[in-house]
Amino acid sequence: MAKKPKIKTPDWILKGEKPEKTKKKGKTFKVRKCPKCNSYDVSVVIGEVGVWQCKECKWKGRTPKEEELDEEEFMKYLDEKGEEVA
Repeated sequence: MAKKPKIKTPDWILKGEKPEKTKKKGKTFKVRKCPKCNSYDVSVVIGEVGVWQCKECKWKGRTPKEEELDEEEFMKYLDEKGEEVA
């Protein structure tokens, strides 16, 4: 019976780095961005199922970028957008 090779420790662990897709701790918020101009001003197109449109560059498509923000980043995002926070 042949020996199985040992499992190798991933490089990111050896270097002490975190993997790119780590979950943020605490409450998180998802915001959508335009994949073309990175604007947060995207919205659903009424009358077209699953279609999004950027109000700045007029991009239309089905898959806007999603960005996950923690509570502090989300509050900063709302401040920059000019939204009132209670």
